Amino acid sequence: MSLKLLANWKLHGSKSFYQNWFAAFNQSYQGSHHDSLGIAPPAIYISDIARYSSNPGIAIGSQNIDQFSSGARTGEIASSMVKDAGGLFSITGHSERRMFFNELDGDIAAKLDLASSTSLLPILCVGESREERDQNKTEKVLEMQVSNVLRACSTLHSLTIAYEPVWAIGTGVMPEPEEINSIHEMIKDVVQSRFPNIHLHAVIYGGSVNLENSQSIFKEKEIDGALIGGASLNGGEFASIANIFNDLKGL
Repeated sequence: MSLKLLANWKLHGSKSFYQNWFAAFNQSYQGSHHDSLGIAPPAIYISDIARYSSNPGIAIGSQNIDQFSSGARTGEIASSMVKDAGGLFSITGHSERRMFFNELDGDIAAKLDLASSTSLLPILCVGESREERDQNKTEKVLEMQVSNVLRACSTLHSLTIAYEPVWAIGTGVMPEPEEINSIHEMIKDVVQSRFPNIHLHAVIYGGSVNLENSQSIFKEKEIDGALIGGASLNGGEFASIANIFNDLKGL
C-alpha cells in the first residue's frame, strides 16, 4: 500500500458529515481507482467509515496512536485497535501532537514501531518552525528530526514521510513548490543513505494545500503527494484535488 493523497480531518466530523462528504466526493471524483487515497477521521469514526467506504475503497486510518500497545492509558488508542477497527495507516508526529501534547522523538519512534508491527502504514510528519526557517535552519532541523526518530526505531521497515512546515499549517501560505521539491529530495537522500533497511514509500507535502495551489505542487518531481487538512473537509474539493493529482502523476 502506498498512500499519497491523505485527508486529515483533525477534530471535525459526524455521521452526517462523512455521509455528505462521500456523496460530494463520489459526484466529483473522476478517477477509476482509489488505491493512493486515504482519510484520517477522528478515531471514534474509523470503524463506521471503514465499512461505509468499502466502495469506493479509500483507505481509512488514524490521526494518532499511543506509544504503548496496552495498559493503564486512559483515553489512548492502540495501533492494534486501529487495525481491528479497519484502519490501514496512522499519522504520527504531527506538529500539533508535538506542540499540544509534548510528543518527543522517542515517543514518535515507539509509535512508528507499533504501527509497523501491527501492519499499519506509518506516516511520519516532520517540519520546521517559522523561527527555524528565518534562521535558514530548515534542512538541518528536518535532517535531525528524521534521523533522531528513525535511529530510535527498532522494528520499523517501511513508512511515508509528510513534510509539513509548522508555519504553513492552516495559515494559507507555504514555501515555493521548487523549495518543497528540494526539501523532499533531501529527505529522501537522508532516509536512503542512512537507513537503507527502511523502505520509504513516498514523501508528501502538507501545509495549506488547496485546490488553487495543488497543481503547482504536484508538478514537482520529488513531491509524491499531499497531506491535506482544511481543504479535505469538503469532499468535492478533495475529489477535485485528487483529479489534478491523478492527471499530473499518472496514477
